[in-house]
Order: sequence, then structure tokens, then C-alpha cells
Amino acid sequence: MGIPHDGSGPAGITLRGGVAGDVPGIIDLIRRENHRPANPDRIRRRLAQMPSVIAASESGIVAFIYCRRFSPDLVELSNMVVDSSLRRRGLGGRMVDRLEPQLQAAGFRGAVFVNCRLHVGTSDQRAAAARAFWLRRGYQIVFATHGSAVFSKAFGPAAPEGDARGTAA
Repeated sequence: MGIPHDGSGPAGITLRGGVAGDVPGIIDLIRRENHRPANPDRIRRRLAQMPSVIAASESGIVAFIYCRRFSPDLVELSNMVVDSSLRRRGLGGRMVDRLEPQLQAAGFRGAVFVNCRLHVGTSDQRAAAARAFWLRRGYQIVFATHGSAVFSKAFGPAAPEGDARGTAA
């Protein structure tokens, strides 16, 4: 079910959960924006197994975010792409605002992901803009190299001391 335009992002865009039929549109957006191939079976699995958000207009899919289970209580934000003509207009933030509560309701206590400027089709500018976006959304860089940054965010209170879910194994 889509969310009607609420004035906080581009008009004519609805947000909804992803389904298997979205895979061709997602792959097309990845190829257009990131200039690299995508694995349709992996995308299909992630859409079926985990919450996701698709932003669609009359012309098709204009943005998406999907994830995968990283551990029993953590999720990895696997991929997020927003059409370049719609960036910096609030759409990405609306998608993350829709996804995070779904992940928390599904029992996930936090999220991790990697932002990497070394991928084909990525520039230093795009990586810096993406990093700034995630930092504004409350994510923290927990490890970085010259090309990659690992981000994390807790969704709720930390696990009680001595709780194995809150400690490294």
C-alpha cells in the first residue's frame, strides 16, 4: 500500500513495500545510477525475506532500499538507490523513516551497512553526500578505511549488561 504525497518530498511519489515484481525496475535503477550489474535472485530473496521500501512514480521505480539479516538481532542495509534527479529532496529520508520502524517491529535492535567509494560508478562526491545523509539520520561510522566506512545505528535501548545479544561473541 502506497503512502500518498505528504508534502515532505517530491510530488507524485508513493512509498510501499517491495515485491518480486519490482526486481526488474530495481535492476534498471541500479544500472542507470550505479553503472554496475545486479543479482536478480539475491534482490528477490531480500525483498521476500525482509522489510523494504520502494518509491514509485507513474514512470516506475525511482528509489528503493532493501536489507538482509546480518545476525539474529541486527540487519544490514544492503542497497539504497535514489534516482539522481530526485536526490536532496527528502525522498531518501522518507524511505528510511518508513523502514526503520518496520525493522524494529520485526525484532531488530539495530542496523549496519558499508558505504564504499571504491565501487564502479561511485565518486568521492557521491560517497561524501551519502555519508553526510546517514550521519544526519543518526548513524555512526564505527570503522573506516581510505575507501569504505562501516556505519551502525541502535534502534532502541542497549541490551542489558550480561545479555549475550548485546556483546560480541
